[in-house]
Amino acid sequence: MLTSGIPGSIPAVPRSSPADPAPGEHGEIGYDREVWRKLLHLLALSIPIGYQFVSQRTGVAIVFVCFLVSLVVDLARLRGWPIQRLWQRIVTPIVRPREANNFTGATFILASGWLCRLLFSLPAATIGMLTIILGDTCAALIGRRWGRHRTIGSRTVEGSLAFLAVSFAAGACTPGLPLVIGLMAAPLATVVEMFSTRIDDNLSVPLVVGLFTHLAMRIIA
Repeated sequence: MLTSGIPGSIPAVPRSSPADPAPGEHGEIGYDREVWRKLLHLLALSIPIGYQFVSQRTGVAIVFVCFLVSLVVDLARLRGWPIQRLWQRIVTPIVRPREANNFTGATFILASGWLCRLLFSLPAATIGMLTIILGDTCAALIGRRWGRHRTIGSRTVEGSLAFLAVSFAAGACTPGLPLVIGLMAAPLATVVEMFSTRIDDNLSVPLVVGLFTHLAMRIIA
């Protein structure tokens, strides 16, 4: 299990794709650990789902508190605070090499969850979060497992197509979002994710998609 912190403690999943980078290449972890990381990533679905059941003020406050907790966890890891021993065995195995001296994706996605609901309308905040949570999960797992055609960094055509397909579905199913805007947001999210090499896509995709959707809905209205 992850909590052991021992490299061989998670059953290995073979790298079947030649485009799948080796652990450490492009700042990636092994595919087996990527699976566990994305399963945890899906827990962030509680953010856009929760948006639907609480007021904007309550939603912003809850996600902000979660963001602060994640920020403290990252700071403890980065600065070597003794308290990090409480969660080190859980966090360390799924931290990517490029995150060793930076904040993790969890902190970035919680920051996005807070900012999206603070700045944008409910449908815009929801689609912004759904595209990165669902799209990124499918892109990473499908691209690394079956990807054959590398594009930018560790990204593949197959992974990006998976991201696009899931984003189309999210756009079509987001409550209160006009279908045409939802379908337009999907390719935008895919392009932003593909080119987010210098900034974490957990931050760039929700904010760009949320802003686009928010403005588009105001124009149509």
